[in-house]
Amino acid sequence: MLTHDPLRAALEIREQLASEKRKLSFLFGAGTSMAIGVPGIIIMTQQIADELNEPYKTQFNSIKQELGENANVETILDRIRAISELMGDSDTKIYDGIVGATAAKGLDTAVCQMISDKIRAVTLSGNEPQIKFGQWLHSLHSTRYRPVEIFTTNYDLLLEQAMEQIGVPFFDGFVGSVNSFFVPESVEADETKIDYNVYPPKSWTRIWKMHGSINWLLTCNSYDGKKRITRVAGCTPKPGEELMIFPSRDKYTESRKLPFLTFQDRFRKFLSSGEALLIISGYSFSDDHINEMIFQGLRSNPRLSILALMFGEKTEVSGEWKLELNEKICMYGEAYKNLSILGPDKASVGGIVAHWGEPSRKRKDAEVWPFWDDGTNSFTLGNFSSFATFLEIFIGFRIKHGHEHATVEQPETATPA
Repeated sequence: MLTHDPLRAALEIREQLASEKRKLSFLFGAGTSMAIGVPGIIIMTQQIADELNEPYKTQFNSIKQELGENANVETILDRIRAISELMGDSDTKIYDGIVGATAAKGLDTAVCQMISDKIRAVTLSGNEPQIKFGQWLHSLHSTRYRPVEIFTTNYDLLLEQAMEQIGVPFFDGFVGSVNSFFVPESVEADETKIDYNVYPPKSWTRIWKMHGSINWLLTCNSYDGKKRITRVAGCTPKPGEELMIFPSRDKYTESRKLPFLTFQDRFRKFLSSGEALLIISGYSFSDDHINEMIFQGLRSNPRLSILALMFGEKTEVSGEWKLELNEKICMYGEAYKNLSILGPDKASVGGIVAHWGEPSRKRKDAEVWPFWDDGTNSFTLGNFSSFATFLEIFIGFRIKHGHEHATVEQPETATPA
């Protein structure tokens, strides 16, 4: 029976990451934040449904019930904002039990503020995977020919906190120190065309937040009275301001230069040309819009390689709970030969779906294999914590702790021969 070799897969990941000239990007989904305790969307939705104050609690749950069993906080927010659009400036119109535009905007603000509070409750305190990932960026990527780009659907600030803590310079499309404003031309700049007026240094990591952030506000500019998205230190909206998380239809209608569309254009640009590697972690392929951009890139660019590290779904097998790769996601791997999907129980490589076999050689006594669990015979890099440890150990660096400034130490026996 055909099987995939987990050791060979890990070695190939290491080789692909070692290329300095190849464009490198990451797509991080909710699983990367859930790895350290940020509530997933299902748990978050239930927490908000239980904890909102009245009358917002009743309104939220009414919309949730109307949308059906698959409703989550993002789809509910989208409905709230659609209702707000229909109401315009009227405070007498009634939709879904919400009376007037002021009430609709109040519900939107209350939901977003609770999301922000839940996310901000989780902080970095030590050796979390975001810290390890930041250490890897700091020690290895500054010699690359092009900047590392991180696309994320998460609205939390964990990556930014980690990179600031480590001292990794990064650019997120905003500039300024009081109410930072968005500069789309710097996002759209082409690194192959040297333009020092708009393009940050290539040693700066790029982080593009495709669904917004808990520190973005839609504010009114006191200079010209126009609304614009600003990045702020605090996140409590004032009257007339909106926390910019999850790109609802409303955000697409205001301007082509809003961060959401600019970052999507940047994602398409990365995928569409040149020799490029995209590594996906914590993303479940549940966003059809992002999926289509990925598949379009796979179809149009034969030099694009995508590696999806999947956590898997909890499934009961013979009375035991195991993590398994979703069959629908396996089909994506079969359809696109340049999309490798590595799940806990099986993988799709080169369009061939097969279970994991035994590693091609035994682990040496001094070796650490963060990619393989001998007890369950499962591939573990779909867990962001394991992937971060893989970058720290298997790629070839470790951090000396106990110093004011961490330093990089090359391991002698951590990587396989």
